[in-house]
Amino acid sequence: MPNILLPSLSQARRESFAARGIYLVESITAPEFEQVIADYLNRHNVLHLATCRNNEVRSTTLEYFNNGLTVYIVSEGGGKLANLKANPQVSYTIADPYSPEKDFFGASGLQVWGRGTVFRKNDAPEMFASINRYARTADSLEQQDLKAKAAAVNFYVITIAPDKIIYLNYRQGYRKVKWER
Repeated sequence: MPNILLPSLSQARRESFAARGIYLVESITAPEFEQVIADYLNRHNVLHLATCRNNEVRSTTLEYFNNGLTVYIVSEGGGKLANLKANPQVSYTIADPYSPEKDFFGASGLQVWGRGTVFRKNDAPEMFASINRYARTADSLEQQDLKAKAAAVNFYVITIAPDKIIYLNYRQGYRKVKWER
């Protein structure tokens, strides 16, 4: 069962947040928090994936789709795949636009650490079909007359299962809440 860690705050700090309309979550179950994170992932489609090989870190901006907390990335290739082959440990971030001059406490985003696995679409067509049903691009591909072209490409599929998540969204009451498998 995953663990949830809610950072503790002094009463004075809690009152300071409350004076600014911020009421931090004081208790949440793992399934409730997982739903919050899945909802956040569902509202976004771009992440920044960090991979590493030979002590050289690479950060790549990628489109993704998800099923719950598991994230999928479809890729034609690149250095991230060589990095994943050498070191499957990854991290990614997703953040909302932030304007501190308008709302200093309006920051929200998450950081995820996990393990990435890779397979080729044509090597595991049943697995690809099972995962692809969560993709959000089917309508766009069809509208742009790209469905047949996309189907012909033997894409790589990166699957990321999370081991640790830290979420920040003051306005919803989450201050660096940590989920760990």
